[in-house]
Amino acid sequence: MRVLVLGGTEFISLHLVQALQQRGHAVTVFNRGRHPGRLPAGARVIAGDRKDHAALPGLLGGEAFDGVVDVTYAPTLGEDVEALLRALRGRPHLLFVSTCRVYDHGLPIPYSEDTPRSEYWGDYARHKIAGENALLERHHREGWPVTIVRPTHVMGPLNTRNNETFFMDRLARGRPVLVPGHGGWLRQFGHVADLGEAMAAMLGDPRAYGQAYNVMGEDVVSQVGFVELIAEAMGRSVTFRHFDPALLKAFDKPGLVFGQNLVYDCHAVHTTTKLRNELGLRPRYTLAGAIRQTLDWYRAQGMADRPVDFTFEDRLLAKLGA
Repeated sequence: MRVLVLGGTEFISLHLVQALQQRGHAVTVFNRGRHPGRLPAGARVIAGDRKDHAALPGLLGGEAFDGVVDVTYAPTLGEDVEALLRALRGRPHLLFVSTCRVYDHGLPIPYSEDTPRSEYWGDYARHKIAGENALLERHHREGWPVTIVRPTHVMGPLNTRNNETFFMDRLARGRPVLVPGHGGWLRQFGHVADLGEAMAAMLGDPRAYGQAYNVMGEDVVSQVGFVELIAEAMGRSVTFRHFDPALLKAFDKPGLVFGQNLVYDCHAVHTTTKLRNELGLRPRYTLAGAIRQTLDWYRAQGMADRPVDFTFEDRLLAKLGA
């Protein structure tokens, strides 16, 4: 297949390009051309800005693609997705990387693909829902083959979210881990390679047309349980320092205290039954396995020795009487 990837040089899209090439697909990436050195050999590049709607037909309309994967978010608005559809030649199968944050997280867990969507998560959810709607409307009106992919927390090498490496940095240096609140909110993760391979497998599969799928790992863990698994993989003990999140208001510019986006007051647990039953896809990595693989990469990159600024944490620990 000839596949176009919008993105291609960051975390998820880079692993996707690798998965596509492993399946023998010819891959072209469309992005602003800022990091061409990150791409694997053989991947073509079309340089451009998806926000420049007028230029898209000239950049993409002359190409014939069998599949398109839209990974970018800058943010990507519904009108940006519409502009992409207008620019493409023919009707290639289009995968849209959305998010499980389109679901109403005020409802009881777990969340399936049938869970009502809402703007519980604000603009991010609103933009993703608009993108989904643009594609699904085109599918219902014209039969355009589209598939919505909804991941949750994605982890693994090159993660642009400082989550798992955040804790590795502290555990490697014997520092305590600060926990805002009880740390018992449930989380679900997925390894980036599993996400890339699932999307590569979906492309061109008629069973996936017009469908949405939750794509993530099958393990569920509490916030502190996630840190405990990382500590176990590292062979380190962990000391938790719980504190009242209201204490952060005492600081003009509070820093990160528990990963980049793992601090929120609700559970986030999702079913993956539909993905398994309809497409026969399931993750290769368990959560413990994903942590070990990421830790191997972390160590190989020498990240345990990188400089980390703990100034804010030290100020907070001082207030706690550490």
